[in-house]
Amino acid sequence: KIFSLDLGGISAVVLNGYDAVKECLVHQSEVFADRPSLPLFKKLTNMGGLLNSKYGRGWTEHRKLAVNTFRIFGYGQRSFEHKISEESMFFLDAIDTYKGRPFDLKHLITNAVSNITNLIIFGERFTYEDTEFQHMIEIFSENIELAASASVFLYNAFPWIGILPFGKHQQLFKNAAEVYDFLHDLIERVSENRKPQSPRHFVDAYLDEMNCNENDPESTYSRENLIFSVGELIIAGTETTTNVLRWAVLFMALYPNIQGK
Repeated sequence: KIFSLDLGGISAVVLNGYDAVKECLVHQSEVFADRPSLPLFKKLTNMGGLLNSKYGRGWTEHRKLAVNTFRIFGYGQRSFEHKISEESMFFLDAIDTYKGRPFDLKHLITNAVSNITNLIIFGERFTYEDTEFQHMIEIFSENIELAASASVFLYNAFPWIGILPFGKHQQLFKNAAEVYDFLHDLIERVSENRKPQSPRHFVDAYLDEMNCNENDPESTYSRENLIFSVGELIIAGTETTTNVLRWAVLFMALYPNIQGK
């Protein structure tokens, strides 16, 4: 029921059966609660931020802050529905501009879904004509595809190939640096005129926590981890929902009778 594999130098343990999985994830959850220290994650975030951080104080602090902040600003509650409805109207208006001509829905759906998360993270939405934000979203999508490529798998197995000036892993690193620069400038802009302990969005709330813990040498709150966390929240709040909606549109296009209902 339990066996190990060597995946290109990465040791992995495979569990089979309900009892083995339950023992691992329920009865000994803290023992197995962690993420692999892959060279890719170390290079991109130094295992910091929220999604890729090691299990411990850093992950606990950042997860608690993110959950509490999203709850405070109404995410997932009925009071947030009107903001989603408002974004839906912007989305429909953008579709109307094509006047019945065929076009790829991907970018509009991605922008609309991302804006729901942006309201919590930055306290504002981005127009569908904002070329800088559009470019950032495209880079996020490209990096998700690059992360699953053979080149990046080889980098995780043999990180020394990182010295080579070519390969998809190099494109991924270049994209990530561009995104981090964009997010750094965006965070600086939306945090202007911030009033301590009166957060308007996630960025403000994070900076409040960072200031409160500035005398704690063990604190994991930092400007760098803020950038990592914001980027990861955007990806987590955009990619999955966008793909589900794109499949739903395709399904309805193939089955007009379902669309009619």
